[in-house]
Amino acid sequence: MAKAYVVAVYSKIIDPEKLKNYIQDSRCVMGAHGAKALAIGSNISNISKLEGIPPERAVIMEFEDVEVAQKAFQSNQVNEEKLEGGVDRVMFVVEGV
Repeated sequence: MAKAYVVAVYSKIIDPEKLKNYIQDSRCVMGAHGAKALAIGSNISNISKLEGIPPERAVIMEFEDVEVAQKAFQSNQVNEEKLEGGVDRVMFVVEGV
């Protein structure tokens, strides 16, 4: 089975405190599903613009496969709800080749 990659692109951070709490609470959930952080960046540190407007934050996580990535996200719903209204974000899973 191919690895899976969850990509989260934060176009706007509205409530930094909500995001901080979300990150702390989600780390354990993602770790329990074997998530491996491959890249974490913000536009003030290590995101370099190639095209368009750079996001305020971007995260790439690796999972064993798409099914595990989806289960991790479902297990993290409580934290997702707490983050609601705190960020403008797009998050998706991509199957590796």
